[in-house]
Amino acid sequence: MPLNNDTIAIIGCGTMGEATVRGLVRRELVTPENIIAAHPRSERRDQLVETYRIRCEADNRDAVADAGVVVLAVKPQILAEVMASMNGGLVDDALVISFVAGVSIAAIERGLGVRRVVRVMPNTPGQIGRGISVWTAGAGVAEQGRARVKALLSALGTDEFVTHENELDMATALSGTGPASA
Repeated sequence: MPLNNDTIAIIGCGTMGEATVRGLVRRELVTPENIIAAHPRSERRDQLVETYRIRCEADNRDAVADAGVVVLAVKPQILAEVMASMNGGLVDDALVISFVAGVSIAAIERGLGVRRVVRVMPNTPGQIGRGISVWTAGAGVAEQGRARVKALLSALGTDEFVTHENELDMATALSGTGPASA
């Protein structure tokens, strides 16, 4: 399986970050020991450790230090601060998967100094493993990296790859409120 030996860092464990953790553990895509979540509040970290038996860190740089896959699941308004806290701390070949709305692959590549970036727009049914995640990959993501992304996104439901980044924004506009209004 594409994720068996990966250490996965989840930066931000709000709704979609926790949904990713839950799905990875529930579907046994990786062992809980291979998941490291980063969250600033100690009570939240304690809750995640208790519920999922994963590792948690307060410091983003510590969380990504050994991670082959890094999931950015933070609000767009704090992304610059989050990237600054991790910059230079990622392993050389880390695959970065961004759930951050409205932030381009190029901006994340510049902000983190990496070349392997994927942009994903998950939707809220992902919280129960029934979402549809629309995604695209930057030029630095080879076929093996894409297989890892598909495996990770299976934790949230199904996925749909698009070839152009602007299609993510269109998909978000079309389906972002669909599950809530259904």
